[in-house]
Amino acid sequence: MTGKYGSFRVLRNFAIVAFFALLLLGATSTSVRADEPIVEPIVGLWQATWTDASTHAVVLNLWDAWHSDHTESQNDSGPVVTGFVCQGEWALLGQRTYGLTHPAFNYVGANGQLDTTSVTLILEKVTVSKDGKTFAGSGIMKVLSGIDPFDPTATVLFSENINISAKRVTVDTSQLP
Repeated sequence: MTGKYGSFRVLRNFAIVAFFALLLLGATSTSVRADEPIVEPIVGLWQATWTDASTHAVVLNLWDAWHSDHTESQNDSGPVVTGFVCQGEWALLGQRTYGLTHPAFNYVGANGQLDTTSVTLILEKVTVSKDGKTFAGSGIMKVLSGIDPFDPTATVLFSENINISAKRVTVDTSQLP
C-alpha cells in the first residue's frame, strides 16, 4: 500500500473502523452496565400480614422493607420488649419470586434481656404480582435452641407455618402538605 493512494486507503479504513467502534461504544453506554444493580419488583416498603397456615389467625402485622442490596428489614407488631425490629437477606428464586432468610434474636423478661437459650429463624418464599402492588407466599417460623439460628445441631423448639400477604406502600402526593 505504498504510493500516492496507499496511505489514503489505510487512513480511510482506519477512520471507518474507528467510526464503527465509537458507534458501538455509544450504543453500549446507554444499555445497562454489569455493575449497575437491577431493581427487582420486591424492592420497596410493604404493609404485610402473617397468618397461621392452619387456623388463618393473624400472627403479626408488619412493615417490611426490601432493599436493592438484597437485605430486608422488618418492624412488626409484637411487643417491643421481645424484639420487634430485625433484618434478613433475600435472593431471586425465579421471575418475581423471592426467598428470604430472616434470623432474629429472642428476648425475655420485663427488661427485654437477650435470650441465650433460643433464637428464631424465619424462611419465606413470596411472589410479587404482575402489577407490582402486592405480594403473597408462605413461610415457616422456627424457634431453635441456642443463639445461632444456623447451627445444624440446634433443636427445633417450636415451628409455625405462615401465609404472607402484603401490599405496597407508596407516597400519596395528594396527602402531602
